[in-house]
Amino acid sequence: MSFQNPWWADPKSVYEDEHVRRALSSKPTFIVPHVKESLLVLGPRQVGKTTFLKTTIMKLIEEGVEPRKILFFSCDALDSKEELISLLSEYRALINREGGYVFLDEITFVRDWNVGLLHLFNAGYLRDTLVYVSGSASVALKKETLPGRSIRKAIFYPLNFRVVFNAFHRKLNVRRVPLTDVRGLFEEAVKLVPYLAELNRALLEYVRRGGFLATNYAEGDPLSSLYEVYKDAVLSDIAKLGKDERIFRQVVERVVDFYGTRVSENTIAKSTNIGSHNTVASYLSLAEDLFVLRTFHKLEGDDFNYRSFKKVYFVDPFIYRVMKRYTKGEGDISREELPRVIEGIVGEHLARELEKVGFTFFKGGKEVDFVYGRLGIEVKWGSASFRDLRTERGFVLSTDELRLEGEKAIVPVSAFLYLISSDKILY
Repeated sequence: MSFQNPWWADPKSVYEDEHVRRALSSKPTFIVPHVKESLLVLGPRQVGKTTFLKTTIMKLIEEGVEPRKILFFSCDALDSKEELISLLSEYRALINREGGYVFLDEITFVRDWNVGLLHLFNAGYLRDTLVYVSGSASVALKKETLPGRSIRKAIFYPLNFRVVFNAFHRKLNVRRVPLTDVRGLFEEAVKLVPYLAELNRALLEYVRRGGFLATNYAEGDPLSSLYEVYKDAVLSDIAKLGKDERIFRQVVERVVDFYGTRVSENTIAKSTNIGSHNTVASYLSLAEDLFVLRTFHKLEGDDFNYRSFKKVYFVDPFIYRVMKRYTKGEGDISREELPRVIEGIVGEHLARELEKVGFTFFKGGKEVDFVYGRLGIEVKWGSASFRDLRTERGFVLSTDELRLEGEKAIVPVSAFLYLISSDKILY
């Protein structure tokens, strides 16, 4: 236990931790603000969850918290709730009989971890203690994690385009605009015209690097140095869950093949040797739980049609590149792919900020890429026309055009992404 907590012996050793050292030495320095409440933080592998926990420990020590009141433990080696209970009981009995801070990294693969934590809370072992737990599987969000216990649930996504632009390019003096304010968003987009060339260059770089901190700090093409890291992290989780990598690979390959188009589980099953649409559905759900994929359903009125065709995108363009190389042998994004990848970026940004974002299509196959209520968003990387949008209100996203006609606006996609996105890191 003590080897994971060197600050017990020497508080200054926290600065020697590889995650802390990397966070402090990277330029620009990027440290997620300290959350002063019990927290369950979930997100993709390699997104920065461990660094967030370690830099929070650093700040606690700098604030004068007694180091032995801070426990960090990487749970990769733990198997069950019994092992978790034993670990924390031993810590409270031998090291720290008072309250404090407990950090449990990658806990969601420990069998019945939430039951174990609840037992410890109820038994009084975690009295006056803030508990921070992290994990890479979102199944924890689908159930009441700790009944009767106050713990905030948050998702640590790869950084959105606005945060990346502010951190690695420049911070622009324009307000964030609600999506439903078509005219207001158009007016703010006009203010961004002097920066449009820079925003578009940054968007193309975002397509290559995505929102992971490591990929943005990497020199050259991050795929050459980080492909194995990200691929192996995902496949490790697949193995931990006892799933078949071969099936996962086939499903992911078909997502790449059908990117940006409507698809069904039956379509994927018939185009592979998987056979069962139920198996395909389970692996699509698995990839969502691991923050690899995001699924959009057809919106009919105020409700989703879960039985109809769906659209599936990767949660980050760098994950797209990793999975394309994993399934196709190379991860470059061609000119022909670029509009579809950008469409996926738009969808992901909308889904993070809003509830009930879907797509729709009309008789004859006429599709609206994304819809939120009665408002539509059509992604056109290139020239755009108001005729491209088949809803009465909304946006057509172009490369560099700006026009307003009633409750419809043509807006550059880079400006749109910047204006609709928040500065949040934890969602």
